[in-house]
Amino acid sequence: MAAEQMDWGEVWKERMAASVAAMGGSDCARAWNNEASARNYWRMVLDAREVIDDILKGLPVDKDCRILDVGSGPGTLVVPLAPKVAHITAVEPAGAMADVLHENIDEFGLRNVDCVHKRWEEVDEKKDLSPPYDLVIASFSLGMPDIRAAIEKMQRVSQGYVFLLWFAGPSSWDRESRYLFKTLFDREYPGMPQADIIFNLLYQMGIYPHVDVFPGRMDHYYDSLDDALADIMMRMPDLSAEQASALKAYYKKIVEKKNGKVILPYTWQSMKLWWEKA
Repeated sequence: MAAEQMDWGEVWKERMAASVAAMGGSDCARAWNNEASARNYWRMVLDAREVIDDILKGLPVDKDCRILDVGSGPGTLVVPLAPKVAHITAVEPAGAMADVLHENIDEFGLRNVDCVHKRWEEVDEKKDLSPPYDLVIASFSLGMPDIRAAIEKMQRVSQGYVFLLWFAGPSSWDRESRYLFKTLFDREYPGMPQADIIFNLLYQMGIYPHVDVFPGRMDHYYDSLDDALADIMMRMPDLSAEQASALKAYYKKIVEKKNGKVILPYTWQSMKLWWEKA
């Protein structure tokens, strides 16, 4: 089928469903609803200033700006942006992530942030939000099953810009998972739908975004290899003792060590797609 004939929203649905099924039914919100994982992620954010700076670069913000942050996590963008703008509404569905977000709001004394603890697809635009927003951003939080509906909702509540960030090409996690799924389960790992689908969908919707591509790296720090494996196995289907042993042998070869910590690097290519609402 020619690219112009494909329904890219349906392509996203199919690939996202396959990815979630491969992970034992655990989608992004469920995967991050774990206190240890949420706190570890915030530590990674603090160490990854270059990545955060690349995300923030070019955002059209000023002291009067009102922002909607879809999938805010522990405050990755909320913490650096809130002191510079008038208001932020942070939408975060994972309870553990939301807990860390609230702690950071208190710690940094942020008084202009409202939090909505729902999945984006469950958010009521009139009851849960306070539109219109000058900037709507979803940074590596596009795990929605229906990406077309998700973008349409962002469009409705924006009076200015929309910024989307997602993965361009396989991440290190994808490469690891492809090897492990073949080795452990003798089947292919489907992976998450990529940013090319979003670009094609936007084009079908009559939106022609600016595109920036840049590399990213975050380091997962663990006290031990066993702690790292416990985190990884939460995102894997149930493993037998033999499979768990093979998993441990694989990661023992690729982890790094520094200052008594075990480090699992996470690398990827980022695609930033952004446009001004017509």
